[in-house]
Amino acid sequence: MKTRAILISLSVSILSLIFVLNCGDKEKPKEEAAPAAASALSPELEQGKEIFVQNCASCHGEKGAGDGVASASLNPKPRNYKAPANEWKNGPTEAGVLKTLNNGIPGNPQLMVAFKYLGEEKLKLVAKYVVYLNQN
Repeated sequence: MKTRAILISLSVSILSLIFVLNCGDKEKPKEEAAPAAASALSPELEQGKEIFVQNCASCHGEKGAGDGVASASLNPKPRNYKAPANEWKNGPTEAGVLKTLNNGIPGNPQLMVAFKYLGEEKLKLVAKYVVYLNQN
């Protein structure tokens, strides 16, 4: 019975990790592209938002509430960006978010995987957008 529970838990963890890893940087089909509309975000934040939606929203949700589609199978749940500062592993600053994006949360890939492969410029844009979500 204990072996069965371990196998089920391991299976859920593996499936969650596969889902998270396959939800990244994919182009939207042309028919899904939203028409250009006036935006309240700066061009830099818009770029960060686009990268965030492609790579982070499946876990963190489109508005950063930790309610993305993959969050149901993750334990612990993904960061809600409105959480108090003392609950953030590396802090809700651009430097802290950038550290998390570059290194993930070591020791448990379900907590947060590293996104270093996106490159420094994209990660800086995402970090700025995450700080924006935290503050707005």
